[in-house]
Amino acid sequence: MLKLINHLLIQERLSKIRRKGIDPAHFRTGVMEIGRLMSYDFANTLEKEFIKIETPMGMAHGIKIKNRENIVVISILRASLPLTYGIIRVFPEAEQGMVGAWRHDEPPFDICIDYLKIPDLNNKIVIVADPMLATGNTMEAILKSIKSYGTPIKTIIFNLISSKQGLEKMQKFDSNLEIYTCSIEEKVNENGYIIPGLGDAGDISFGKPFNCQINLKK
Repeated sequence: MLKLINHLLIQERLSKIRRKGIDPAHFRTGVMEIGRLMSYDFANTLEKEFIKIETPMGMAHGIKIKNRENIVVISILRASLPLTYGIIRVFPEAEQGMVGAWRHDEPPFDICIDYLKIPDLNNKIVIVADPMLATGNTMEAILKSIKSYGTPIKTIIFNLISSKQGLEKMQKFDSNLEIYTCSIEEKVNENGYIIPGLGDAGDISFGKPFNCQINLKK
């Protein structure tokens, strides 16, 4: 299932964070807000039960979301952290998993996963948050790596921007995936970035990494 979220507030915030030269604070805040709004949209798909509640003035009918305690949100370090914070604001009961993943800078953009801290995923609703779905290589590697942690009820991907190439790869990998995205774009360039996209979400949020050699030998 693929859902393109055209909500006016989301599209306005997406337009703001895509502007060249945006500072990290405003970018992170914008991504968190989009994550929160996407979560409201997703919440409408969850099962609910009707309950009775006692108000100060009498009895009233209400609802309760059944699966709030069964949600696991998986962050991909480091780019997805602001997006995850937005999701957790809506689902504070959710457990969290962390994946450290990076890709090589040259084609075929091979993926290295060097950190995994994942809770039990059996019978859980799993949300994998990643701002950009470009080639789809990183997401495919992550989904493969978390399979050994259990069988979820369903797996959902939250992206801000997705390429058609990445979406096709995900749908071929697992046709049961539910993908929520705010924009679908045609092109991935030779460096593996979505065009026009927004650039490197991790670098914009947290600064460009400095490459240095560390000698750990005493």
